[in-house]
Amino acid sequence: MTAREGGFSLVEILASVLLLAIALVPIMQLVPSLLQANESRRDLARLAAAGSSKLEELGELGRRGRLSVGTGSESCAGPPNCLLSWSVREEWRSSVPRAGSLYTIEVAACADANGNRTCDPAELQVRYVTRVTQRPQHLRH
Repeated sequence: MTAREGGFSLVEILASVLLLAIALVPIMQLVPSLLQANESRRDLARLAAAGSSKLEELGELGRRGRLSVGTGSESCAGPPNCLLSWSVREEWRSSVPRAGSLYTIEVAACADANGNRTCDPAELQVRYVTRVTQRPQHLRH
């Protein structure tokens, strides 16, 4: 029998465990920030869905000739303190009678962290802007 048969000594095993532990500590320190980034991305996706849905709702009102100029806000299903705010402006009205108008719709969806019912620049948010035309009801088919 030889002095050393196949296998590792206790010193070799302890050295490899120590190296593994030294490598894992920095990786484990990244886990909380990775989890927080994942949560932030999930909240952003939920805000985007809520904002897009409101934009589609207002755009459909425009296509049906029922869009009115103004602003508004409401709570939304999404991250905590989810807030939707929107504005509708008439950008252009045809000088030709009964030809229609051009409206700009702006929608913001945010996680209103401070509860002031406003999407502040420091808060997680998405913004959408689109334009729709609206013809008078009697010209629709």
